[in-house]
Amino acid sequence: MQGKDSKERDCMSFDGFCISVRIDIQRRLGDSYIVYLNDVTKNNDTKLKALVITEQDTNLHPNIYMEGFYDRYRKGNPLVEIEEAILQVYRESRTGKKFDASLFTDWKKVKERIIFKLVNFDRNRELLNDIPHRKFLDLAIVYECFLGVNDGGGASILIHNSHLDLWKVTADELHTTAFRNTPELMGYSLLSIEKVLQELMDSEEEKDLMEGLWGVEEAESINLPLHVLTNRYKLHGNGCILYKNLLKKISEEWGCDICIIPSSVHETILIPMNEVESYGEMAQMICEVNRTVVMPDEIFSDHAYQYVRETGKITMQEEMDYE
Repeated sequence: MQGKDSKERDCMSFDGFCISVRIDIQRRLGDSYIVYLNDVTKNNDTKLKALVITEQDTNLHPNIYMEGFYDRYRKGNPLVEIEEAILQVYRESRTGKKFDASLFTDWKKVKERIIFKLVNFDRNRELLNDIPHRKFLDLAIVYECFLGVNDGGGASILIHNSHLDLWKVTADELHTTAFRNTPELMGYSLLSIEKVLQELMDSEEEKDLMEGLWGVEEAESINLPLHVLTNRYKLHGNGCILYKNLLKKISEEWGCDICIIPSSVHETILIPMNEVESYGEMAQMICEVNRTVVMPDEIFSDHAYQYVRETGKITMQEEMDYE
């Protein structure tokens, strides 16, 4: 390091860092564990390196992504502290349960867990080649098997084309099942921006997101009637905009169309359409936030959408005239 505010150091390469951490953690945990590195393709075709720690008591193993830990290393954090932080993530996310593999061989067992989520179509072209999906505007509806949540986050398995072949079900049946299950399993949460900010200001990451959207001062004093829509787990909650009659109910209460701002894959921001002054400025704001604040694998879209009361449909704002 070069002083208190030194520039990022460049000691080991990223690959070297990952290998070194894997070896150290394997040594610390002993022979009853197997520690290995795995290449993972996340949302938006984002390629990440994951550390996986396996043990005999369970066949559910969380991916611990290494990119953020490498950033800590380059900024001067001691390797031993980083490895302890990785182990803490593992302890918080591990489960002693074993996943019943037969669940994925029997449609009758798995169908009650099928849910859907929304992803960006263009950003996921590689992934979409291998999974069942349905195009919606410039987005894609994809499907997962929801395994539940714990303190470390949610657990789900993405449905691939091979699963449909195994279960001998059609894409239409999968779609219908997911749209029936998701509102019940995932629910929804619609909170005013004031209430959300009270919770989010305790989180530096979420605070950065709000400041990116509205500016530093505006993030703490927003006068617009904004609401944040997500599911009860705040995980891939953008799919709530497709819940049957939900936006219809909200628009009737507001007495106008709804502007839908894609904050991230986890939530959307709803604004009464009569409060929107400039679509062009909003589009610029969304693109800027996506470039500077939102993680690459959590970007939803670069423009806003509109729920039209008269038709009951969602449209892309880029289809409308910008001011």
